[in-house]
Amino acid sequence: MFKPAGFPWLFLNEARVLWRGSILVRTHKYVLAPVIIVGLMFQGIALALAAQIVRHPLPLGQMVLVADLNLFFFFWLMLSRAMTAAIDVLYGRGDVDFLLASPIPPGRVLAVRMLGVAGSVAAPWVLLGGVLANALAVFGQAWALAIYPMLLAEAVVVAALAFALVVLLVGWTGPKLARRAGHMLALVMGVFIFALGQAPRFLPPAALGHFWLALLPAGDAPGLQYVFAKGLLGQPWPLAFSLVFSGTVFLFAWVMLDARFASGTITAAAYRPGGSAARQGGAFRAGPFAAVLMKNLRLLTRFPGVVTQTVYRSLTLVPVVMILTGRLRTGSGVEIVAPLLVFLTGQLALFFISVMVGSDESPELAASAPVAPGFLRRAALVAAGYATLVLMALPVTGVLARDGVLLPSLLLGMAGVLVSNLALGLRLPIPLVRADFGKAQTGTVLGLILGVGVSSVWSLAVWLLVTPRALWWLLPG
Repeated sequence: MFKPAGFPWLFLNEARVLWRGSILVRTHKYVLAPVIIVGLMFQGIALALAAQIVRHPLPLGQMVLVADLNLFFFFWLMLSRAMTAAIDVLYGRGDVDFLLASPIPPGRVLAVRMLGVAGSVAAPWVLLGGVLANALAVFGQAWALAIYPMLLAEAVVVAALAFALVVLLVGWTGPKLARRAGHMLALVMGVFIFALGQAPRFLPPAALGHFWLALLPAGDAPGLQYVFAKGLLGQPWPLAFSLVFSGTVFLFAWVMLDARFASGTITAAAYRPGGSAARQGGAFRAGPFAAVLMKNLRLLTRFPGVVTQTVYRSLTLVPVVMILTGRLRTGSGVEIVAPLLVFLTGQLALFFISVMVGSDESPELAASAPVAPGFLRRAALVAAGYATLVLMALPVTGVLARDGVLLPSLLLGMAGVLVSNLALGLRLPIPLVRADFGKAQTGTVLGLILGVGVSSVWSLAVWLLVTPRALWWLLPG
């Protein structure tokens, strides 16, 4: 009856916990059917893409280069997610000390959690790459099925590295700063991928071609640096070597961390003394509205990853700046800037109001104040709207300087999408992680889907408003 839990039981329990924490499970009544439909659509698109790939085969060297680039990007994208996931499973759940006091061998718990993180970070990329692998296999390219074991093997290496980095960072800086490092890593990688995609707009074709030729392997790509790429292409010996290498790295990291995990020093590193008395102190504002407004803005600034997630959502400003400065010319002219800024306004508003709603740890305390319930909601809406408008002030000024005729339509669209998404986010906030450790995730994917839809509708309306002949080609004759 009291026999220590075996590895299979622990692994299934870890998978169950991770699955219960999935945003799909929390919103299954609304999301599972759309997810299945989207999955079938992706598989259909992959079949069409695979048909084109089979008709136009690439030489081995180019295939190896493509595989290497994919593995490189997957590695860094997985690593940033694995770092935050490792912090959550070690310090966020609050059950590690309880498990260490149980008769379960500590190393078994650590191994299960490392494998759980590996599976969680690999899942979206395995699903995305899997639809292409399935489609290629349908057309007789069975080698493409190597995508499944190779991405899982890469995730195992990433998880081992992430746990080692997290233990070191938490020991030096604490879990919150370590999580922030994971967010910054994701931000840097996302910006790098975006910049690489925009490189043809800034670099001459000759220089860009020379760059890719320098990366292109010669002949059948001899050398150790191409082993993993060949494994992704389904070559038996490189694939076997890649799997053995990933297992070796995992075992090495597990052995190195096992002693610290068993002694409890990993979890003990999470506890740090609180801030100074001066930082914890504060003064009430002149009135209730000002106090509640500042409380919501404080929640926003304290949210982990607020800077990186704001920058992610603001990448739309890169083409906007390029168009306004004349470095990028589009067929529709400067008018395309207006719908882009409207869409960005809606996404920022939805994000900010969701942070304020999800990060409030004591809504019942504010509800006990001698003010109307609608007063608190209005303060949150004003705070989120204020933060959004502060960020949008500079690009709007740029539109005014470049083409002031667009300003009335732009402001009308921004006002509409701002009010719509603030009201939506107050009722259906998007999925976010609470600011403090040990807190459950809040929000629903339905809010995220509806928010994108609302922003898109307002953007389309503004585009039609500033470009009256945008749909002229639909008219007969």
